[in-house]
Amino acid sequence: MTFLLSLALCPLIAFAQPEGQKAFPSVEAPAPPAAKRAARPKAKRVRPQPRPASKASGEVALSTVPVMVTYPPENLAVGDVRSMFIFGSVSHPRRPFRINGSTVSVHPKGGFLAYLPVEPGSFTFRCELELPRGTTVWTRTIRVASSAPPAPGVFAIQTESVQPAEDVELRPGDWLNVRMRASPGGVATFYLPGVAKALPMAETRSGTYEGAYQIRSSERFQDAEITVGLRGAGRAQVQALARGRLSVTPQPPGAVVVRSEGIVNVRSGPGSGYILFPPQGTRFLATGRSGSELRVELSARLSGWIPERAVDWAAPGTPPPSAVLGSISLAAADDASVLSLDLSQKVPFQVEEAADLSSLKLRLFSTTGHTNWIVYDQADDFVRQVNWSQPETGLTEVDILLGPGRILWGYDASWRGGQLRLELRKPPKLAPAPASVLKGRTIVLDPGHGPGAPGAVGPRGTWEEAVNFALARDLQALLAKDGAQVVLTRGAKEDDVSLPERTKRAFAKRGEVFVSLHNNALPDGDNPFERPHGYSVFYYHPHSFALAEAVYQAYKRHAPNPGEGLRYGNLYVARATQMPSVLTESIYMMYPEQEDLLLDPAKRKKFAQALVEGIKQFLEGERRRQTGSPKPKKT
Repeated sequence: MTFLLSLALCPLIAFAQPEGQKAFPSVEAPAPPAAKRAARPKAKRVRPQPRPASKASGEVALSTVPVMVTYPPENLAVGDVRSMFIFGSVSHPRRPFRINGSTVSVHPKGGFLAYLPVEPGSFTFRCELELPRGTTVWTRTIRVASSAPPAPGVFAIQTESVQPAEDVELRPGDWLNVRMRASPGGVATFYLPGVAKALPMAETRSGTYEGAYQIRSSERFQDAEITVGLRGAGRAQVQALARGRLSVTPQPPGAVVVRSEGIVNVRSGPGSGYILFPPQGTRFLATGRSGSELRVELSARLSGWIPERAVDWAAPGTPPPSAVLGSISLAAADDASVLSLDLSQKVPFQVEEAADLSSLKLRLFSTTGHTNWIVYDQADDFVRQVNWSQPETGLTEVDILLGPGRILWGYDASWRGGQLRLELRKPPKLAPAPASVLKGRTIVLDPGHGPGAPGAVGPRGTWEEAVNFALARDLQALLAKDGAQVVLTRGAKEDDVSLPERTKRAFAKRGEVFVSLHNNALPDGDNPFERPHGYSVFYYHPHSFALAEAVYQAYKRHAPNPGEGLRYGNLYVARATQMPSVLTESIYMMYPEQEDLLLDPAKRKKFAQALVEGIKQFLEGERRRQTGSPKPKKT
């Protein structure tokens, strides 16, 4: 007999957007390693149906359903992939199990993971489990896109590939960039209303055409259509319209002010990497638009892009940002030195740390230097010297040199009235040996995700947020036993905490080390069997590198799964500036054998022990630096 299972029996479970964006990370983030190795985000989470209840440890009940497909969810839309992974669990691990005719190995506890060919359009996985009473059949259907260029002999433009895909607003002198995918070997052009001639496009690689046009001072466009064309043999021609339209305005740029207290990022280009993180109240000059992002001027040679939703337009006639840097003063504190810079406006700024952490450079955009006084605090021996310069019009730089043998532990920048307040944190004073280096230290643990955004999922329905929290509790107990004061950003398993609130809590508690605990996932279409996948450690700021390196080396010594390398990661919590901060990915949730590593308390403890060792080794390095002790020889 053959049994067909009802859709209602199987929870539809998928990944969460990270960080970043974790959802990279995590968190955000973004973000996007395989999964995060190339800073690509995890697949978006689909709201699940009721699932087997999780235990406090993160463990889930074994499936009583013959076949449970955890991922992909029904009707998931995936990109242009030729193969796709599918994972879940079966009730009888020793019974023959096939998907689309291919035999699939099953973990002793029932989890399975397969990577199988798919075809564009509606595609169905047919899962068959042979049981003594007959074969149980379960189907899962997904939708597969196709973005490959037309095949040779098929003369066409791939209409969804035509760029710009969003409306753009430019000014005279700006460049309009146009791009498309189409049949290779053709002659491509694009057209603008009122421009007499067709504008050429070059085939930059097979099937990809790109062109550009600089807007002239006399030209005006309002929601103008952008048409692309392709001509082939016999002068046959096809055309397509870009989804984005062009507007060119002679109006002067306008001022905008950051209104959001949450995550605000200035990118190097539309959808590109982050370069600034302006606090609330920062003023910019907006000079263009691409879709939902505004181009903002930072200096004569540098522009950025900010989400329009994060800013308010200033009243018409508001002058562009233009600050004057006045006096600079320093004040000593117990664990920091505080610089206060008098500024007439809240302008964009950027902090750059030296690789050896002996100095910082503060860049103040839209600023003219007029500093007649730099006042030092005689009680402060952390900062040795402060200098300022004006390398170009509208850009002022402040160089902060630390005292001999001093290094930066972290920093915090904020607006306080008419001043920019820059707090430079000193390394903590560590207990002398033989006392534990953790004695009295404040360690912040961040169990990633939460019930509202549970993150990645395993074949047996294990949610990442649950095992992140279980690992945090294990780690908390080990650190506290060694004398540390441990702060959890998510104090209870059911807590949902935003990314900004997590870093805010860490600094409010004067955390000295920040570790965000996560577990990984691959993007749709990646081959999970192409190479080994396992743990990784991410950092962002130079002051976090040594912590990340120590934690990764401890994972190498103790983790039972493979490593993927130490990584720079543009993830929200890793970008926390106030203390050394790292984000860890202990396992890949989709592998049945790795899911089991965190469900088994004894195996999970190995990761906690590796994290403790890594944190201690990082602090031991600082203790040796403080006491002048030599680094111990390897045995």
